Amino acid sequence: MGSVNDNDLSKKLKISPQISQILKNRYIDNEKDAEIFMNPSLEYLRDPFLMKDMKKAVDRIKKAIKNNENIWIYGDYDVDGVSSTSILCIYFDSINYPINYYIPNRLEEGYGINEESIKHIHSQGCNLMISVDCGITSVKEIDLANELGFDVIITDHHECQSEIPNAYAVINQKQEDCNYPFDMLCGCGVAFKLIQALTPKEEFKTSLYNYIEIVTLATICDIVPLKDENRILVKNGLKLMSECKNIGLKELIKVCGVESDKIKSSHIAFAIGPRINASGRLGYSKLGVELFTTKNQSKAKEIANMLEDKNNERQLIEAKMYQEAEAIIESNEKYKDDKVLVIAKEGWQHGIIGIVASKLTEKYYKPTILLTIEDGEATGSARSIKGFSIFDALVESKDLLNKFGGHDQAAGLALDSNKIEDLSYEVNQFAKYELNEEDLIENVNVEYELSEESIDLDLIEELHKLEPFGLSNPNPKFIVRDAILKNINVIGKNKQHLKFTIEKEKTYSCIGFNMAYLKSGYNQGDKVDVLFQLDENNFMGKRSVQFLLKDMRLAHPKNPYANEKTVELFSKIIPDVDNLYNLGQIDEKAICEKFKNEDIDECINETKNINIFDYLNKNTLVITNTINGFYKALSDISLIDEEKCSGFDINYNVINTKNDKLQLIFSPNIDKIDVKRYNNIILYDYLYNMGEYSYLCKNANNESSIIKYYNKSDLLYLNNVIDNLIPDREEFKVVYKIALIQKNLEVNLVDIKGVFNTTPLKLFTIIKVFKELSLLDFDFKYDEVLKIKSICINLLPKPDKKLNLNESKILNNLNELSKEYKQSY
Repeated sequence: MGSVNDNDLSKKLKISPQISQILKNRYIDNEKDAEIFMNPSLEYLRDPFLMKDMKKAVDRIKKAIKNNENIWIYGDYDVDGVSSTSILCIYFDSINYPINYYIPNRLEEGYGINEESIKHIHSQGCNLMISVDCGITSVKEIDLANELGFDVIITDHHECQSEIPNAYAVINQKQEDCNYPFDMLCGCGVAFKLIQALTPKEEFKTSLYNYIEIVTLATICDIVPLKDENRILVKNGLKLMSECKNIGLKELIKVCGVESDKIKSSHIAFAIGPRINASGRLGYSKLGVELFTTKNQSKAKEIANMLEDKNNERQLIEAKMYQEAEAIIESNEKYKDDKVLVIAKEGWQHGIIGIVASKLTEKYYKPTILLTIEDGEATGSARSIKGFSIFDALVESKDLLNKFGGHDQAAGLALDSNKIEDLSYEVNQFAKYELNEEDLIENVNVEYELSEESIDLDLIEELHKLEPFGLSNPNPKFIVRDAILKNINVIGKNKQHLKFTIEKEKTYSCIGFNMAYLKSGYNQGDKVDVLFQLDENNFMGKRSVQFLLKDMRLAHPKNPYANEKTVELFSKIIPDVDNLYNLGQIDEKAICEKFKNEDIDECINETKNINIFDYLNKNTLVITNTINGFYKALSDISLIDEEKCSGFDINYNVINTKNDKLQLIFSPNIDKIDVKRYNNIILYDYLYNMGEYSYLCKNANNESSIIKYYNKSDLLYLNNVIDNLIPDREEFKVVYKIALIQKNLEVNLVDIKGVFNTTPLKLFTIIKVFKELSLLDFDFKYDEVLKIKSICINLLPKPDKKLNLNESKILNNLNELSKEYKQSY
């Protein structure tokens, strides 16, 4: 169940249904788009002159070359800035025109253009300065350049503020009046478009290979979406890296211990990029430019080794800073409630702030601002989570800031150190309205449930067609359900990794890097759902499938009676006297017409071979009748992109009809639901009887689909519910005797079985019947987040007439429900 259907796309492109489904999940559902995605030709690169001010910039540069003017490139110290500077240096070298470049020292000057550097460049006789990966917020600095008498061309990709600098030309696709059709290029991508515009078309078809490897490096490391032009550049750049034309990059790849013919985006993001960044973080930014522009192999090797040393130094500083930041968080209770973490300390290394902020954001899944204090000023970096613009948060707090810039997910800032608490208050006030509790839970998207017959090395090979993976094209994650957990151990030098096997029809090896913390929640023999990426393990020349663990959860609670949430669900199954189950008429014709099958048994039987994640969208109703079905549905919903369903609501016996969110409902009274308003109705469990199927089929709108996402084995869970609905007379007596002795008692949900010696489901039947017959009253006590914690039972005065259970409408209704269930199945 949950496997993927064959379709026309897989046949036309000669790809498996699994790969076709992943493309569909990325909204690629036709032959042309799929071909461009998997084979993105450099011919699809866009016309650079569609960018605002591009022609103006090109004309000014050509004029400078013609007049032999003094040109300077002004870059930034991270991978994107270093790469941008490097490719412009390579371009001017290719036309034999000498230029100079300037990259600010991160430790002494901070991010972006500063006035001292403008004065320095002017003192060197600069006539034209071209900024790369910076400048869009440098209003005062560009005004100074204008006063000093040299022109500035800004090329940048960061978010624009209300005032654009008065430069000669501003090339940034994020300007409101720029009509370039793709606005997600990194800084190096924008610099590459400038080179494309400067180069004759025919010549560019061959000269672009001088730059594309470095553009690929910057694009991956700057974490921009890998789609459109970014995908074209990275896909082709990775192919070129297998031979590696750039001497410096080739030597750096060797130092990283990566085989160039097997290089992937992950190697660039986690091995090569950090070594370039490390030099900038420690104040040696020019090393990266020297590496990429040298033509001398021995010099390239020397610089690559220096970068390796700087990276090792960076790792030590980073580890210390991370521990100190964690200690600050753990020592102050306010950080538990804050939605944005603002952490500051004197003496932290300027250059390492950003990477530590990223790690804290990843661990706590909260936006994080990390600041170092020096001479009364706090400077630092901000990192964010999906759906929250840290840049917008800083804009709202700009009166507190001396300087800031960046984009939705990352920013740099500076402010007086005595304003740090004010900043923390302001950004958290902003977050209060922009983030809810659900936003602070990381949403991991899954492609589909992977069937066992499709798990093999061929699928792993075919997944390579979808590379490069990154933002907007994540490495596919799959789910396998109801697997038996075996041989669970922690491994690694510091016992930080988790290794285990899972067993279904076959056995699979799984490894979870830095996930040893999960072990304490599981035991051998547990039934688990596993979320993973597919990987290949090659040991002693033997290839095998391996799962890279991304998350794991129990398929359902080990002990349902010891789980508060589960017991609370049991309470929803038993109806109140004014909300009894409607045991409607059976209309077999309506059922057969809706399910397009003349066999009534086939109509209500399981549906196979569907990808449930195709159907979990907005205006969808999900119906569950068992604990197992509910947790399975909840698990699936937590794995979908929330934008697909506009969020979701969990309801019980009444449906909220005021919005178009996906609705998850447990043990419903089917006839109380306005089913006409839903595009999809998904049944994670069998319904209680044929009458409920009739109601759905007769009342759902003609265009809606009713999806049966269960199998015969799920009927066992519903059997268990029916078998526990109706207590015997002895169980009624036991509960009443306890109430008679205690008069008033409060019992935690998880203690019900121990106190009353009956299942929670039967207890809820008993107390609801007793309340109906005026023997006792009860109420639920809730915690601060409105979850039921306990049940309070109060004895009522003994009624005049003798108790007759046959007079209970609730009990009669449940007996009829049980009878119809057994007739239906």
